[in-house]
Amino acid sequence: MGRAGELVAARFLEDHGLSVLTRNVEVGRGELDLLVLDHGTRVVVEVRTITGAADPVDAIDPAKRRRVRRLAGRVGAGRTDFLGVRLGRHDVVVHWVPGCG
Repeated sequence: MGRAGELVAARFLEDHGLSVLTRNVEVGRGELDLLVLDHGTRVVVEVRTITGAADPVDAIDPAKRRRVRRLAGRVGAGRTDFLGVRLGRHDVVVHWVPGCG
């Protein structure tokens, strides 16, 4: 399910003018889902994929947000975004929160 969400996220971001540089970047003991370029700014995008009715961005707890921001600094990212993908039975909903760090 996570890989499907990352594919949806990458396509969504490309449709919004960002360029996906790489996926699943290992940084020390952590991993970053997507590293993208937005008008010259390197951006780390943490993707959370769920099924059901909840907002997937809400599933990214504060500890995970801190860890992603710390890892983003190690790869020279100027911005951290969070992107939630909700896979429904008949639809896919994307919730993108740019500039969270």
